Amino acid sequence: MAPTSPKNNPGAPDASQGTQPVVSQDFSASGQARQAVQGSGIQNVYIVGRDGEFELEVSLAPPFGQRGENVPFRGRKELLSQLADNSASQSVWVIHGLGGSGKTRLALEAAFRAAELSTEVWWVSATDLDALVSGMRAVGRRLGAAREDLERGDAADLVWQRLATRQNPWLLVIDGADDPQMLRGIGNSVADGRGWLRPLTGQIGTVLVTSRDGTADWGPWCHRHRLGMLSAADAAAVLADNAGRYPRLGGEDDAQMLAVRLGALPLALRIAGSYLASSAALPAAFTDAGTITTYQGYREAMDCCQPRQELTPSTGQMTQVDVQTLIGRTWELTLDRLDARHMPEARQILQLLASFADAPIPYELLLNPGIMAASPFFPEITGPRIWEVMTALDNFGLLDLSQATHGSDEISVVELHPLIRDTSGPATGSGHQIAFLELASRLAEHAAEQQDPEDPQMWPALQVLTPHIIDVFHKLAHTEDCHDNALKSAANAAAVAAWYQATQGLSAQAEALYRAVLEVQTRILGPDDISTLSTRHQLAHQIAERGDHVTAEAEHQAVLEAETRILGPYAERTLRTRHCLAHEIAQRGDHATAEAEHRAVLEAQTRILGPYAGRTLNTRRCLAQEIAQRGDHVTAEAEVRAVLEAQTRVLGPDHPSTLTTQWELAWQLLQLGDDAAAEAEYRALLEAETRVFGPDHPSTLATRFDLAGHVAYLGDHAAAEAEFRAVLEVRTRILGPDSPGALRTRRSLAREIAALGDHAAAEAEYRAVLEAETRILGPDHPETLITRHWFAHEIAALGDHAAAEAEHRALLEAQTRILGPDNPDPLRTQHCLACEIAALGDHAAAEAEFRAVLEAQTRILGPDHPDTLRTPRSLAREIAALGGDAAAAAELRGRARGTDADPGPGQS
Repeated sequence: MAPTSPKNNPGAPDASQGTQPVVSQDFSASGQARQAVQGSGIQNVYIVGRDGEFELEVSLAPPFGQRGENVPFRGRKELLSQLADNSASQSVWVIHGLGGSGKTRLALEAAFRAAELSTEVWWVSATDLDALVSGMRAVGRRLGAAREDLERGDAADLVWQRLATRQNPWLLVIDGADDPQMLRGIGNSVADGRGWLRPLTGQIGTVLVTSRDGTADWGPWCHRHRLGMLSAADAAAVLADNAGRYPRLGGEDDAQMLAVRLGALPLALRIAGSYLASSAALPAAFTDAGTITTYQGYREAMDCCQPRQELTPSTGQMTQVDVQTLIGRTWELTLDRLDARHMPEARQILQLLASFADAPIPYELLLNPGIMAASPFFPEITGPRIWEVMTALDNFGLLDLSQATHGSDEISVVELHPLIRDTSGPATGSGHQIAFLELASRLAEHAAEQQDPEDPQMWPALQVLTPHIIDVFHKLAHTEDCHDNALKSAANAAAVAAWYQATQGLSAQAEALYRAVLEVQTRILGPDDISTLSTRHQLAHQIAERGDHVTAEAEHQAVLEAETRILGPYAERTLRTRHCLAHEIAQRGDHATAEAEHRAVLEAQTRILGPYAGRTLNTRRCLAQEIAQRGDHVTAEAEVRAVLEAQTRVLGPDHPSTLTTQWELAWQLLQLGDDAAAEAEYRALLEAETRVFGPDHPSTLATRFDLAGHVAYLGDHAAAEAEFRAVLEVRTRILGPDSPGALRTRRSLAREIAALGDHAAAEAEYRAVLEAETRILGPDHPETLITRHWFAHEIAALGDHAAAEAEHRALLEAQTRILGPDNPDPLRTQHCLACEIAALGDHAAAEAEFRAVLEAQTRILGPDHPDTLRTPRSLAREIAALGGDAAAAAELRGRARGTDADPGPGQS
């Protein structure tokens, strides 16, 4: 049986047919799976700190464009001077304070002044872990570190080692570290200095961190400074700057009184100033009644909105509740102004945007004018009107319109300041909140319907859409009073998001989301609804991805029975499920039944869908795999080539299904002994996958894994060991140390350690993998059984043949019980058991065992199977040891082919 690989999964229907395909992956996700986006570029998906398939688009350039010549920096001169003093004893600064207090603006000014002094400045966003890690790795590249070195688990060590030896002045800004734990790395806290923030050993560098959290364990080597409110005079100047300094607004005293009323909070000053600049720019003759045109008028309007609450910025002790109250008053006045300008939709658009996740919102993908116009919130609204209102909100500082960039892709996004989001969103649990969420669900469903998660060209859009789809779905799923239709829309969108997660190798995340979707669909649609069955089908595949093929087969069988009853035996969905069921049958070793099932599915698909439909071609490839399982690699290779030619022509050379078939071709070439052609195919495939999927994608890693195995086969065990270690580092970082993919890689690494002669280390590694697989997958899981096989080998290599024999006997019993007596794996174990019996000196028993193995192999695998051709040499050796028929032994040796090396379970 071919080694398990993301490519070697015939259960993944082709994506070109329009329904949700099942995507094959090598391993499931574990640990903390995360999905997020950031404003400066599309955030990619990572797991356990960093998973994702694209290299995150980052820029280390400070956002100097936000400074603005008309709005100079005010106040905090002493603090700025201290930040610029590289001779200071404390050169790691943590500037903390309330949201909206101007932390980022202070850091931006410090960066600007440092750059003017020819100090090298790097600006890293810490709004989420992925942005932080990608940014710090980009710093490492600027410092001369190689990309491949920065992909290892000790990247933080490498970056800080290079910073310590930097000869020229530098400033590193880590902005928005509101969750300090992201900076701690492998330490227990930031104070340990083992993560992305560490004490400085030189005197020419400065680190500036901004955070809302001043109470975290930052460590004594961090100089913490709480950023309070501006002084009254400085706050008045900031207000006047943002208001355009129109004389008609009033004098300095009026500005100062309003600034104090606004708590001297920079964000509130900006919102109020933007409002007053807009109204003051109007000629007096054209100003509507009720428009606020002075500082005093704005202050009086604030007092009318809410009972007056004095805030004393001089103490710097405003609470976050005070800030939210203050921002709520300022944005209400701005929205009143937009109401007066006949933009009543502004308030509703803010409420709608606040209903999505706290992440950049791809408004061109989500805000569909037709769907919005059908809502009572936006009757008859048009696209131009939506844009007009959003532009006005941007001009007034209530939202920010920008572009998220990934490579050549630019996606228009809108961002809300967290305080604006908190104050503008509908009240939690209110009818308004539910109504906006229901509208958001319809918008999310429409956006999801336009995406094909199997098309890498659509991944950037799906990356920014997925957080919002999942957020809306979970909110509605936990809301009792929402309409079923809205929940149905949210579930449909979430199914697409789960499908996208599966294409990125996030099997655990996808499985969890599919389970949530299935629960909702079963409740509101019923168990026999097509959408429910489709989700159940996808869930079965994700179950298989984590290795539970018994449950997956039972689930596919149940779905097949329902689809056959409801849709008929030849419906496209029914055939898709039969296809996946055949794959699960093959996983338990019944390749004859799997081949027959694939032939039946192929005949029906060819007749119904046509010979060149994506699913038809996919089934042909799977059938070729089953043909190879019975040893006919010549026929299998010819069939795979035909499928590859058709897919390249129909789907394109970079389509995931085409790349999967290219992998299959390389595998068949290996089985035919054409090592050079196989290696060339693997390397071409690796180049394509790295370009299309990215270096950390499961399929890319699987090809690297296979190439390492090929290098080992050619005898370069040192190079193979190094490559397996590199793959293991990435899989451990992305999936976690206990993921099936990481454990499988450790097992292969142990084989190379053994091949290099260190059997004690190999035995210890096998023992650790076996313990983890038994705990996570169970003692009867196929992966656990494979590791037991190789563990027994190392026991024998260390000279304990009695223990090795006992282990092989126990393993043979388990394999026969679980896989059946006719599976190739028990036969291989029986062969190894005979070897151990011979090593213990019982050649008669060994001869009998080898004869039984040879008879079974000839009957089950055929006389020309590699395993069958290997056994005669072992049998001949035992006949000779017993002094038996020399002619018979010679005849057996003449029949033998290949080497005595044990291919092990799971190999062909």
